[in-house]
Amino acid sequence: MVKNTTGGTGTKSLARKNQRENSGGALRLPECDLEKIACVTKMLGNGMCEIYTNDNVKLIGHIRNAFRGKNKRHNLITAHSIVMIGLHEWEKTPKNCNIMVIYTPNQVEQLKNMPNIKIDHLVSLQLEGASFQKGKRIVNDFDFAEEQIEITPQILPKSDIDFKLEENEEIDVDDI
Repeated sequence: MVKNTTGGTGTKSLARKNQRENSGGALRLPECDLEKIACVTKMLGNGMCEIYTNDNVKLIGHIRNAFRGKNKRHNLITAHSIVMIGLHEWEKTPKNCNIMVIYTPNQVEQLKNMPNIKIDHLVSLQLEGASFQKGKRIVNDFDFAEEQIEITPQILPKSDIDFKLEENEEIDVDDI
C-alpha cells in the first residue's frame, strides 16, 4: 500500500491510476499549417468555446473527450488560457477547430522565448481579458489621496433615566 505522506482527508482515496504529473513530456509545438496557437476568450457551454488566433481570427473551439471527464482534472480549459488548435481541413473559411493542447503558464513563458513563434498578440489578449469581467472593465490601479474629513461632535439627547452607582453597592448580573 502507498504510504500517506501528504496527510489530510481524502488524500489516499483518489485512485492512483488517475494521478499523473502535469509536465508529462516535451513542449508540443505546431507541426503544420492547420495547427495554430490561440487564446480562449469565452466559454460558450456544451463543449464549445470562443477562440482568437494570433491573426485575430475568431473561431469556435470544440472541447473533445481528451479534456472532459477524468482527464479534465489535469487539462482544465478556462477563459483566457493559451491553447493549440487544429483547424478543419475540409472548411474553406475556418469557423470551427478542435483543441489539441492546453499550455501551462510555464510553457507559455517557453513559447514567448522562442524566436520562431510569435504569440505577443495572444498574451496581450490574455492579459486584457483578465482585467475584464462581465463586460465591465476592472481597474487594477488605485490612487489613494489623503483627505481631511471634519468631524463635528454630536450632542445626544438627555435620557430620563439616570444611572447612579454608589461605591458600596454591588451590581447583581441577574437583576439586569
